[in-house]
Amino acid sequence: MRILLWILVLLAAAVMIVIFAGFNSGNPLANPPVAPLIVNVKFFGDLKIPIVLLGLISFGIGAATFLLITIIEEVALRSRIHRLKKNIESMRKEINALRNLPLAAEILTKDIEKKEEGEK
Repeated sequence: MRILLWILVLLAAAVMIVIFAGFNSGNPLANPPVAPLIVNVKFFGDLKIPIVLLGLISFGIGAATFLLITIIEEVALRSRIHRLKKNIESMRKEINALRNLPLAAEILTKDIEKKEEGEK
């Protein structure tokens, strides 16, 4: 089910990108011809790139960031699950040890306490 959801999300994103690219690519057959939209990117020097390419680059950076954060959270959750399973196992061992403890030691200590109270 998750795979189907991811496929639908990716398909919707691809359709939106194609529509966006179509609107911003310019139409040389139109009267008058429409030029593609160009953005000056000052951060990397004086680059002139189409808006479509800038959008795709931004989408890629966002997707990579999302993937990195998701992987980090998955590793943290898996380590927490492992730690909690170890904790549960040690508690189960302790409970089993307490269940199997002989009652004779408890009875002897009660007898000794009664004798000490009787002597006083």
